[in-house]
Amino acid sequence: MNSMNLSYVEEQDKGIVHVKGDVDAYHTGELKKYVMDIIKNLEKSTLVLDMSEVPYIDSAGLGTLVSILREARLAKKAFVLAGLKPNVMRIFEITRLDKVFKIVDTVEEA
Repeated sequence: MNSMNLSYVEEQDKGIVHVKGDVDAYHTGELKKYVMDIIKNLEKSTLVLDMSEVPYIDSAGLGTLVSILREARLAKKAFVLAGLKPNVMRIFEITRLDKVFKIVDTVEEA
């Protein structure tokens, strides 16, 4: 089982969470807690999840991202997913979540 690695940086008008590893049932609790804590204290208007190093996501991972999106909206923050690998993007398209999330190719575009 791969471990998940999370890190956070702030740039100009956005906070960026770098996610490295699978976003699956084993790791969603850790991801959710980490990102929720950031949303609570975020002074920037936008939170970006850099998923360029996420090789795999499952239904638990998708559910977690939906609940993070809900929290971000409640906190009046924009929530953007960046750098999805083609196989991960495909899952968003199949589940129609590509219509729900703002998804960009690079963190810079967010």
